[in-house]
Amino acid sequence: MFQNATEILTIIFSSLIQWLFYTKRLPKEFTPKRILVVKLDHIGDVLLATPVFSNLRLAYPHAELHALTGTWSRVILENHPDVDKVLTYNSPSFCRSGQPTSIKETFQLYRQLRNQKYDLLIELRGDMRVACFSLLDVTPKRINRASLQVTNRLGSQRFSSTHETIRNLDVLELAGIPTPIQKTTFAVSKEDENWASDFIYAQEMNSKIALIGIHPGSPIPLKRWIPERYAELGDWLIKQKHAQVVFVGVKDEIPIIEKIQNLMEEESTNIAGKTTIPQLASMLKKCKLFIGNDSGPMHLAAAVGSPTIGLYGPGDPTRFGPVGDKCKTIRKKLDCPPCSDNTCRFGEEGCMSKIQVADVIQLIEESGYLH
Repeated sequence: MFQNATEILTIIFSSLIQWLFYTKRLPKEFTPKRILVVKLDHIGDVLLATPVFSNLRLAYPHAELHALTGTWSRVILENHPDVDKVLTYNSPSFCRSGQPTSIKETFQLYRQLRNQKYDLLIELRGDMRVACFSLLDVTPKRINRASLQVTNRLGSQRFSSTHETIRNLDVLELAGIPTPIQKTTFAVSKEDENWASDFIYAQEMNSKIALIGIHPGSPIPLKRWIPERYAELGDWLIKQKHAQVVFVGVKDEIPIIEKIQNLMEEESTNIAGKTTIPQLASMLKKCKLFIGNDSGPMHLAAAVGSPTIGLYGPGDPTRFGPVGDKCKTIRKKLDCPPCSDNTCRFGEEGCMSKIQVADVIQLIEESGYLH
């Protein structure tokens, strides 16, 4: 409750700064030398913001593009071909992992940003401290998403679409910056591609057999599909589609995967906790299909171009679905409100239980991903 109130106050404060001290559109002759984009979010949300950098590079090919994000998402933007520099700041009001940035470190960051002499600040998601930077002469020009959120709430339709990716791009559009690129991006290096090939060989997996990546975890328990159904789906993929199943995730999700594997009749591979994010991306790129809950790995699979099926319950795929022509989603309880609680207010199993194994199999068959 307090966190929501703090975020609302931050959005209003940031909007007021924009309306009182900055213009909405940039002049046609605007040629910035250095731009800072602020996105203090989790991995999946930052991936959905990557088209912003692609469009900025297209509009301003000679500008330096810098990013300010949390330490947990740094690697996402470091692997973006259009980002020149990544700075980190862990917001105290939005910090899922790692230590929040202290007041002293925040002042040091402010001095660092001011010394960079940015021509434009683009704030996609900040906090109260970052909003204050805009009052302290960090940059002469600023555009932000908060003002669009407020005007949208007041009845002026400023967002052109529901999806998060387009909402980020609307910030550029309303400032006069074209946005022809809407695809999310995560570049896989040759080194990481070689690592994935070597890893597959070391795990005695057959490189000629279709590889299916599955992520059954999520930091939010209600976003997880039932382990018994993942086990049934895994066995079907191996028996009926002659595929190899590899489970992915972080170290804390190993118990979830081990439970699924113990329920399965067929053999599968568990690489949870064994990869860096770039290495995980290289493995997902080799997958003929990825299936998983609404999470960072799902958006990562989509960003590297793998066919992706996202399973949704309390999350909304029309707003936070994976981006790409090869991406599909399943959500059975359409009236379920977004939530991040540990238990469902509508029943013990939660809305993810509405998704049946047959629903996923039907979508796989209809999509032709494994033909």
